[in-house]
Amino acid sequence: MASKWLSSERLLIMVFAGLSLVLLIALIIVASTSNNSESSSKPPVCSNANSKYGKINLDESDNPSVFHHLTEKEIEALTAYLYRQTDLNLILPSRSDLDDSVVYISDIHLPNKQNVLNYLDNNGPKPAREALVILFRGDKNPPYIEEMLVGPLPNPTYHKPVPYRNKIPYIYRPPLSGIESEKAHEYMKSTIDPVLGNMFVELFGGKLTHCGDKCLKFGYYVPMSSAHSGEKSKRRIWMSLVQELEISSHHIVDFSVLLDLNVTEITIKKVWFSGNMFNTLNEALTYFKANKATIAKVPFPNYSKDLFSTLNQRGEAPIDPPLRNPRQVSPDGKRYNVRGRHVEYMSWSFDFRMSLLSGPQIYDVRFRNERIAYEISLQDIGVFYSGYKPHDEVAHFLDSMLLLGNQTKMLFPGIDCPSDATFISSNFIAGGDSIHRQRSSFCLFELNTGMPLRRHHSYWFTDGRFYEGMENVVLILRTIPVVGVYDYMIDFIFYHNGVLEVKITATGYVRTSFYTPGDKKFSYKLQENLAAPLHHHIFNFKADVDIKGTSNRFSTLNFELDNSPNKYSTNSSARLIQHKFSSTLKSTERDAAYRYNFKEPKYLIFYNEQQKNRFGNFKSYRILNRGVSVQMLPEGSGNEPIASWARYQVAVTKYKDSERTSSSIYSTLDIADPVVNFQKFIDDDESIIDQDLVAWISMGNHHIPHTEDLPITPTPAMDASFFLSPYNYFDEDQGITSMNAVRVEPMDRTKKDTTLHIQRYGVKQEVRCVPEDNKYDEVIQNEPSLIIDV
Repeated sequence: MASKWLSSERLLIMVFAGLSLVLLIALIIVASTSNNSESSSKPPVCSNANSKYGKINLDESDNPSVFHHLTEKEIEALTAYLYRQTDLNLILPSRSDLDDSVVYISDIHLPNKQNVLNYLDNNGPKPAREALVILFRGDKNPPYIEEMLVGPLPNPTYHKPVPYRNKIPYIYRPPLSGIESEKAHEYMKSTIDPVLGNMFVELFGGKLTHCGDKCLKFGYYVPMSSAHSGEKSKRRIWMSLVQELEISSHHIVDFSVLLDLNVTEITIKKVWFSGNMFNTLNEALTYFKANKATIAKVPFPNYSKDLFSTLNQRGEAPIDPPLRNPRQVSPDGKRYNVRGRHVEYMSWSFDFRMSLLSGPQIYDVRFRNERIAYEISLQDIGVFYSGYKPHDEVAHFLDSMLLLGNQTKMLFPGIDCPSDATFISSNFIAGGDSIHRQRSSFCLFELNTGMPLRRHHSYWFTDGRFYEGMENVVLILRTIPVVGVYDYMIDFIFYHNGVLEVKITATGYVRTSFYTPGDKKFSYKLQENLAAPLHHHIFNFKADVDIKGTSNRFSTLNFELDNSPNKYSTNSSARLIQHKFSSTLKSTERDAAYRYNFKEPKYLIFYNEQQKNRFGNFKSYRILNRGVSVQMLPEGSGNEPIASWARYQVAVTKYKDSERTSSSIYSTLDIADPVVNFQKFIDDDESIIDQDLVAWISMGNHHIPHTEDLPITPTPAMDASFFLSPYNYFDEDQGITSMNAVRVEPMDRTKKDTTLHIQRYGVKQEVRCVPEDNKYDEVIQNEPSLIIDV
């Protein structure tokens, strides 16, 4: 009996096992079918629909273009060559001191323009590639800065001085460059903390050394030029104390020191503390002991996401639950090609590179294969602050001293640039002996601006009844250098109709000061103890325009009033006043130094006098400066001469190879004997009729910070731009050639009751693909050094 029961039990178990197996198989089939169904219903990722476009090859060529940055192969050969030269007496930067000979930077040095044009236009020989090398010759007596050219790359055999440059005084070195920064900070820690450390703890809740998570540091530095110190042979810099937190500058305290930076020693010349100037640290300590009851204490803040200086989401969200932002889609993939650093897009082509010294540059800019500009490049960024305290009232910076090209650390896909942009690197040597590679110093992308490039709607029968419009889609080359407190978004924008816009937009955090009653005329109070002094942002760009060749003229079209008898009026003395225009040819460089005047509006026109369109008009390009900003400082006062280019909204000069740049990395400190003196470009007053012309374009904006600039200044209303626009250059708007337009009209124009003809010129309208997912979060998790210092 038991045997039969066991047998039945086994049979039942086998049946259940079989049913379970069948059920499991069925579930697998259903799941697989469901997944396959989901997979088949999900649109594919957008890809290139035509093999002619979307060809991206960023690999370094063994035969790079004349405009390409230094290749890795060239840098390796250059470094090896330099350290073999016994006359240079070079020491590796990691082992060097201020009295050694070291390589500061190396970058590509472009050949003379005439040689490049002979190569590009006349099939002439390709100019040799050379590197610009800047050496700090601390080993010499007296020490100096040496600039030299090394070539030919990639197998250098010579080095020689840079033309038009003499030995540069050692005190003009960019502030706190190289080993000097490390030595200065170590000096302050070892000198200041033993004397004032206890005072710092009592007043500010921390100190410079042995401070755990409540550390102070000298976060701001302000070079003091001889224009303010009166001492041409001294290298001095103000350093300001901050509490070390996220955006430390928002936690500045009322303590600064003036350092004298000598090659052999560093000393403290002045101390600013609690609204008073002292000659020594001990004087400041004595003042503290006598007045500690009245000196305001600034407790060290506890970190939290609600701390005003942090960039954490806080406050009531405008949408909850959060939803994803709209995204741009390119249904047919990328419509531009990139080979090395050469770009082709629609009717445009150009080369680009990152100058280590001055930032982004584009070259050989052509529209419909006609060169519009040989070079368009950032020259410098300046900020002139004002204030009550010494480190504010002398804070006048030209940011090239920080090597603008070296400040483009990364671009974040989906924020800084669209996720599907092409991200492009740059190479150079900066403060070291090995390759410095910025992995994403540029991004390149198309953007639908959401605005029409043109449109018109004619509704009524008597007006023709049609609609025609075209989307304004542009190509943008972007970079974002982070210079101290500010992030500057720089865009080169290419329109379909031959217009080129150059735009710069500021964001980042405002430079601050400890708020006291003396700051009232320079700043609002933004937080407890926090001021942010007013300042003037200034930007300078070079536009080497070549309109129908290099023999160009510069004229202004002047808006004037035409006052004539009113022949329609019964009053015999009545006058009819209207606008007219006249043309003025600018003959010399002084004539062409343009200062914007609202009472005398003008168009600024560049043209070749031998080239006219079929209506007899000069084929021209117009420069329109939409970032005009007045430099209010009197000419020659204080540090104003370091940015003499800011005196003019546009200045036009004859091209000279000796006048390549309007500024230099030394300009913040070299006011006594400028390495580059832009005003002299104008003062020699050469003829500019039928010459190779260069326009120097200055823009800017005045900024009085307000509470909404905390924690970070947003981008709206912080932009400035200029345009190069065709002006009688073509017979009609060149956007009309695009097939990315729509026209709607009646099939029969003679009848009101008719069907419509919708013309889309063969461009498909359906979108059956999606952008590729942004996986940058995974990338930086695997390689944190792309985004933070590790």
